[in-house]
Amino acid sequence: SKRKIVLVLGSKNYFEFDGEVIDLHEELPQARSYLGLDTAEENPTDSKQFIIFQCMKPAIRLSGSESDVMEAVVVLNTLIRDAWQQACEEYMIVGREVYQFHANLRKVNRKKKAQDRIFVVSNAFIYNLEEVSENVRIEEFKWSMPIASLLHVAAGRDDPRVSEYPATLHFDLNKAKEIKADKSYKERKEGSKKSVNDKHQLLFSSQFARDRFTMALLALYYAVTKTHLTFDRTNSGTGLRKSQLGHIRKQGVLMKYTRGALGRVGKHPRFVQIKSTGTISWGKTKETIKYSEAIIGVNDKGAIFKQFKISDDDLKRFFCVLTSGKSVYLLCETEEDKKEWMNAIEVLSQANKCGASQ
Repeated sequence: SKRKIVLVLGSKNYFEFDGEVIDLHEELPQARSYLGLDTAEENPTDSKQFIIFQCMKPAIRLSGSESDVMEAVVVLNTLIRDAWQQACEEYMIVGREVYQFHANLRKVNRKKKAQDRIFVVSNAFIYNLEEVSENVRIEEFKWSMPIASLLHVAAGRDDPRVSEYPATLHFDLNKAKEIKADKSYKERKEGSKKSVNDKHQLLFSSQFARDRFTMALLALYYAVTKTHLTFDRTNSGTGLRKSQLGHIRKQGVLMKYTRGALGRVGKHPRFVQIKSTGTISWGKTKETIKYSEAIIGVNDKGAIFKQFKISDDDLKRFFCVLTSGKSVYLLCETEEDKKEWMNAIEVLSQANKCGASQ
């Protein structure tokens, strides 16, 4: 429903008055916490209006002169940020960590269901929180991952029709475990979820929100590691699938493993191709290749492999291809085959990284 209101901003809370003017004799309404607001953004089609988002949806539209709108957006976002910083550092972030920013988004889980989440980012860790009400203390979270354990960040492909602007984060789980074991982080709280995936798909309500999040992560990663994090932006298509481009570097039939929503493990023979374009493609046969993803790297170690419950002998022939979409788990016939596949992917990944840095 629509109604006219006036917002009065305080240092800790804001007040919402009904109507277009404030009656000075009116009783003060209930104080509202800035934790209940996502962000404030200028209306891209009207410079004299700005929008306040709640739960990733435009909830309040306010008008004024261009200068007033610009000032209001800056002030309100600063107040929201200050409220989150105080709440996070008082109850959740401890030790030497410092709050940097947070983002309201939707996270796609293993069942392909989008769930409302809040990602809080400190100077060292990324925290995954469920939605919080404005009067609840922020002290519990689902999981946290070190920024230095990031492998790759990807953005796109955007779908403005449904306001979906995706980003994908890939983590090195072995590196994350090593960092968390460091004694300097011994006072950190642990999340409620013990098992964390190496890949997380996120959906943002606007391109601005997504780009602000990904660019900030790239900057923080460099501040922590002094190296540049690989970043991939999927742009509009050329009319051809990536699987149709480039030269074949390696191909053959491998056993592809999957894990269902209930933890059930599936395995199916698939024809797999590695292309010079830096992609891995697969399908039931060579003629029916259907899926294609950009390659980020390859790995054959880590706790994540235990979820497939394979024997020690099979584990020697098992490896994972990290991609801009899903992680692809494959089993070769022999250990020598596995070495050839991993070498082909590693050589290609290094070549692509060198080309991107020039």
